[in-house]
Amino acid sequence: MRSVLRTFVIVSVFMVSAAGVGRADVCIAVDEAQDRLSPDERTVAVRLVARQFELAGEPVVAQDCPSRYTLSHVMLGNTIYVTLAGPRGRREGTALGRDDLPALYSQMVRSMVTGRPMSGFNVVDRTNVTSAQASSERVPADGFWYARLGYGGLFGDRTYGTPAIGFGYRVELDSIGVDVSFLNYQISSSNDYGYDGSSSGHAFAGSLLKLEGLYFIHPEANKSTYVGGGMSWGGTTFGNGWNGSGLQGELTAGYELPRASALRMFVQADAVLPFYQVSATRFPVNYRLNSPIITEHRYAPSLVVSMGFGWQRDRQRRR
Repeated sequence: MRSVLRTFVIVSVFMVSAAGVGRADVCIAVDEAQDRLSPDERTVAVRLVARQFELAGEPVVAQDCPSRYTLSHVMLGNTIYVTLAGPRGRREGTALGRDDLPALYSQMVRSMVTGRPMSGFNVVDRTNVTSAQASSERVPADGFWYARLGYGGLFGDRTYGTPAIGFGYRVELDSIGVDVSFLNYQISSSNDYGYDGSSSGHAFAGSLLKLEGLYFIHPEANKSTYVGGGMSWGGTTFGNGWNGSGLQGELTAGYELPRASALRMFVQADAVLPFYQVSATRFPVNYRLNSPIITEHRYAPSLVVSMGFGWQRDRQRRR
């Protein structure tokens, strides 16, 4: 029992010692040759940065230490360019005024401690968003209405050729987009009537509303291939009494240009994959009272290739 207790104490002491050795104290200084803040503002800035290191579990000391970080501020108008450099690298950021500095310090220190880049949302949360990041001009989005025409096929008891139409609104960032479309219909008709008086050549498939996410392969180019997927609510009818409705999966691939213009054109292919089966009720040829009524089921996806034109009003220049 004593040997087990002795071993536990030795291991605990070793772990605590290792943690103390691995934890390096941090000290912060201002690069006075480069910094443009006043002496009082420098003191406050050092305290704010030190607070962020302490929140990240890094103890801060006043005297010189091996992990020494240098802070500097350069101002141009209301914009402050901040640099934090130390043994873990160099981080740069932009603040719109002095009130923006605490949030920027949080991001810079978090990037230093975790090793994650400052780009994107790697070190941003709801508590440290800067005014520059909150500005709507930082991540501009293009939105435009569009209409499209095309031709497709409905795969039911046979393949039905169907003209197709659709309308929608698309919002795009550089690499991603959201597409909301409606009245996406495939409709064909025929005078070929079946034995029960219905039009055996008639076919309809489509969605009342469709929501999709898009990904652009070349996000900053003036023209780009894109792929996407989403869901819709719609229905399918064809032949002699086949019909069904419900949720549908949507897969899209297309090519859009010119992305730098207020006028857009795109060509895309859409595959509609229903989450339901269509059904049809069949009566026996020699129907008699109490004869069984047969209900048949089948799966009926569809495919559409279309060309669309879009227009954007009040387009703002990207900055």
